[in-house]
This record gives sequence, C-alpha cells and structure tokens, in this order.
Amino acid sequence: MIVLREKNIARNPVARAIASQQLKKKMLDQRIQLLMLDEGVDSRSSILPISDAVFVMAYAYELMKKEDSVEYRKLKSAMLTLTTCSERKFKWHKADAITIDNAIGICVDNWAKVPHDLLQHSINHILGTMK
Repeated sequence: MIVLREKNIARNPVARAIASQQLKKKMLDQRIQLLMLDEGVDSRSSILPISDAVFVMAYAYELMKKEDSVEYRKLKSAMLTLTTCSERKFKWHKADAITIDNAIGICVDNWAKVPHDLLQHSINHILGTMK
C-alpha cells in the first residue's frame, strides 16, 4: 500500500505524522492518475495502492461504530467498486473515478482523526487478511 505497509506506524506519533503527509501527497498523485486513465485500460497499478487505504479506513469506521455516517457509506461504495474492478481484471471504467476519488478524500481527511489504537488494529487486520 501507499504508506501503511509498516504495521506499527499508528503507535508512533512522529511516524504517523510523516505517514500522514506521505499519504496526502501520494493519494493526490493517485487521484490525478485515476482521473487521467482512459476507458478500458488496465488500472491495476492505480487501483492496488488505493485499495489498502480504503479498506483500512472502512474497517476503522466499523470499529468506531460509524457505519451510519456518510463517509462510511462512501467508503463502502468504493470498496464494492474496487472489488468489481478487480473482478473484471482491472479493466478501468471512467464512471468509477468519482466513487474512488471520494473515498481517497475521506482517507486523506480522516487518517489523523482515527484513534491510533483503532488505526493500528485496522492496519494489522486488513494487511493480515490481504496478504
């Protein structure tokens, strides 16, 4: 993933701040890249780095009992979109861009707001299940 590969990052406030800045920069780059993709191209290199962040943040929202929030519903929609994209062998559909872009924005805006213990648990859970 983009910055979440180090599983203990959420426990160290300095590492978390650095990772937050890296996440913002890399996610902005990913947003631009997604919006520039042509219909039908292989989007694997654009989708895979985003997926971990979206799934980690969605799981963190579940742990925080925020399943009724607008943000969670947008994350859930993006998770379904990302899964569908992988099922079609990463063939890009431009219509998916706004859903994924919304989720990227939620990840960037809320990364530092998630309590560190819940974020750490989410990272460990998602990275452990996606290997």
